[in-house]
Amino acid sequence: MAMFVRYIEEARLTIFRAKHEADRFGSLEIAPEHILLALLSDPILINRTLKGVSEKEMRETIDAYLPRRKPNTLPHDLPLSEAARRALVLAEEEADRLGHAKIRNEHLLLGLVKSGDSYAAELLVIKGLSADKLGRQLESPPS
Repeated sequence: MAMFVRYIEEARLTIFRAKHEADRFGSLEIAPEHILLALLSDPILINRTLKGVSEKEMRETIDAYLPRRKPNTLPHDLPLSEAARRALVLAEEEADRLGHAKIRNEHLLLGLVKSGDSYAAELLVIKGLSADKLGRQLESPPS
């Protein structure tokens, strides 16, 4: 949990939800798509950053993309995939660049887009969420 010390509670909850999503799909690691599914559970993020994007449509698209195995039901830790780890590092770098002491879900979303090497990143760009657009939104204080 030391990796997440700078995360506000909502962002920590997102990582927890991402693990739950990975478990639901029977994944052996937490992928960027699991993080995106978890981010879609944040109504503030949806209203502020993902305006005009259908949460339901994104969920269905990701659900259809991800392979399904038998769900993980026993308690266990799941590692982050290399792509997910890279997205989280980029989220932290963006928070630093913007002078933000804490990492919010908006930073996680920006990290996913900036990583550019996952289906989650590709889907966000298709939906019109560029790194520049998200970065500008983060430069203004949350409402």
